[in-house]
Amino acid sequence: MRVLPGGRDPARGRSRHDIAARRRGEAPPETQGPSWLARLAGSRLAQFAILGGLIFAVTPHREADRDIAFDSATFAALEAAQTQRMGRAALAPGDAENVRTRAIEDEILYREALRLGFDRTDNVVRQRLIQKVLFLAEDLAGVSRAPTEAELRAFFDANRAQWTRPARVRLIHVYAGSGRRDWLAARRAEVTALERAAPGEPPAVGDAFGLPRAVDATVDAVASQYGEPFAAAVFAMPTASWSEPLPSKFGWHLVKVLERREAGPAAFEDVRGELSLVHLVARKQRAARDFVRRAAERYRITIDGEPVLALPPSDRMAPEPTEESD
Repeated sequence: MRVLPGGRDPARGRSRHDIAARRRGEAPPETQGPSWLARLAGSRLAQFAILGGLIFAVTPHREADRDIAFDSATFAALEAAQTQRMGRAALAPGDAENVRTRAIEDEILYREALRLGFDRTDNVVRQRLIQKVLFLAEDLAGVSRAPTEAELRAFFDANRAQWTRPARVRLIHVYAGSGRRDWLAARRAEVTALERAAPGEPPAVGDAFGLPRAVDATVDAVASQYGEPFAAAVFAMPTASWSEPLPSKFGWHLVKVLERREAGPAAFEDVRGELSLVHLVARKQRAARDFVRRAAERYRITIDGEPVLALPPSDRMAPEPTEESD
């Protein structure tokens, strides 16, 4: 049998190295365990490094995006902000260098995030960008400008139907604890005489009470403080006379209603205190709605292939700005 020099046995397909290894009781080289390529394929770290390299290589990178330029004014502003946050008169040289390094690193990481499409796939980033555009819409509409008195009155007149004046009552009362109804009822004539001598003043009779004995409140406020049955009785009784003892969640009361005003349309002066906030919310919502309506004209919007011809109005608006959103 002839074996090719350094080669394999043509009959058995084995090399001289294989034959020698078998004679020594060793496994041939190709059976002595996985090769370096197999070990590399089984390494998670190697797989991650290769995958990361492929992403870096295949993700497009426009030439214009390679330029990262700063100026001294930008660094000065960043250093001043850091000085203020740290409560110091000035930054140490090392701290100033850290500020500059951090700014450059931030820009590099930001560019990489955009290059890898994180602005499109990360919902937190997506919502942050949406908020930024809503802030822009408000700025373009001049929402932050304080409204004039004429504008507030015009807004009130245009939305008058949503403003109502709640029912309101002004009363005085005398209190007794939960087990003293009969005692209080026996004092009604005395209470009437005392109040006739000082009209509109609650008589100094009865048990100690932690709340005011003179009340000027809406029906909802009375119900919240004294209970629904007490409020219903007060708003149903006649004015200018003392009641029989009325129960509340505290005990018993002799009540005299001095004035009662029924619910009805509110006047401008009734809602002036809250009108500015309601007007601001309406302006914020209108700014967002108008911006989205104009921007939507630049897009073709479909749902299941069917075109959306018009967006119904929504009440969305930019959130209140925070330090992070500045």
